[in-house]
Amino acid sequence: MSDSNRVFITGLGAITSSGKTVDETWAALLAGEQAFSEIKHWDLSSWSHRLGGEIKSFEPAKLLPDRKLIKVISRHDVLGINAAMQAVQHSGLLDYRNQLADPDLFNERTGIFVGSPGNKYYQQYDFLPLLQKSSGDMARFAEQLSEEVHPMWLLRILPNNVLAYTGITCGFKGVNHNVTNHAVSGTQAMLEAYHAIKQGQADRVVVVAYDAGHEPQALYYYDKLGVISPRDLTPFDYRHDGTILAEGAAAVILESEASMRKRGANCYAEIMGGASATEMNGLFTIEADGHSLARLLASTLEEHSIDATEVGFITAHGNGNPPSDVSEAKAIQSVFGAYPVPVTAFKWSMGHTLCASGLVDTVLSAYSLHHQCIPGVANFTNISAECQGLAVSAKSRPLDANKPYTLMINRGFASMNACLVMKRCE
Repeated sequence: MSDSNRVFITGLGAITSSGKTVDETWAALLAGEQAFSEIKHWDLSSWSHRLGGEIKSFEPAKLLPDRKLIKVISRHDVLGINAAMQAVQHSGLLDYRNQLADPDLFNERTGIFVGSPGNKYYQQYDFLPLLQKSSGDMARFAEQLSEEVHPMWLLRILPNNVLAYTGITCGFKGVNHNVTNHAVSGTQAMLEAYHAIKQGQADRVVVVAYDAGHEPQALYYYDKLGVISPRDLTPFDYRHDGTILAEGAAAVILESEASMRKRGANCYAEIMGGASATEMNGLFTIEADGHSLARLLASTLEEHSIDATEVGFITAHGNGNPPSDVSEAKAIQSVFGAYPVPVTAFKWSMGHTLCASGLVDTVLSAYSLHHQCIPGVANFTNISAECQGLAVSAKSRPLDANKPYTLMINRGFASMNACLVMKRCE
């Protein structure tokens, strides 16, 4: 197979605090709705920072293809599996496969790539009462473990549950990969899947990313780092003072051009390519001037022979944390210069979903291309002095039909940067 294979998005899925489907999340964006509220799943009433983006009316049995899975998976696994099933259904993959006389080759040529958060703090909470009760005596702890801790604890904390159960549910047996790299996990899984199709390792791939970033222990540590806002998430605004953590998941179906055409699938965007790189700056620090991010963006556009003036809009990481916002703004201005490319961001509505954030932004960017609409940052008022020149708008804008490309930016701890370029389908 040739590395020249074109790659397309043919199915989309998402579950966020703004909506339990892509359509609901999209509608919330266009309506200017925010989904932040005081976290209810845990009692944080005495905390100064207690806002988060939680899934409303969380009912795991209704979100899963098989309710028996509840016994062996965690809350964030439920979200990942749900998003994956949404994308699979949206794409029509199973309906097509079930018409084939011999579906074995189809299953073997269908892969699964996942951006996983790995283990979360809340998965350890079952152990805390017993640790206190045994006063640190591990012999006593071991004696009472089977009585005090859920017998399925080990299965619940496996970091590849979403990959495994997506494959088991759908019968997909192709190449697979489980990426765990903080907030760029989903984007890196997307890029790995893209290259798997380009190189002929698969004809189609389910890509999914998920996280539950709003758990108390994570919220506590992020607060100590000074990156949490007690009131709002306002990217690039003069009021920006931190981010809001959230839970959520997103998924896409990627297909080669041949696979897409063979089954007459709908196209939502073409993946042109992307890249990820580290600034090598530190675990919790980023370059103030955005130089490394700018170099990544410029080299990605150059590699695919895309001129800055052909980019219709940029989906920024836009997490509301001033150092991140400012360095991102400087990187964008460095690459696009005098061309005021429209810039939007989505975390202001549903919060920062960490590992899932890049794929959530990918899904919504694909919807923007498909609907030829750039959603506004509804709570934006005035640009930060250090972000001057960035073309951010509170109102939605039409997409220029002569500018078919979009650039999505994703960032994470350990000074990681990633980006993805997509093109509107004709």
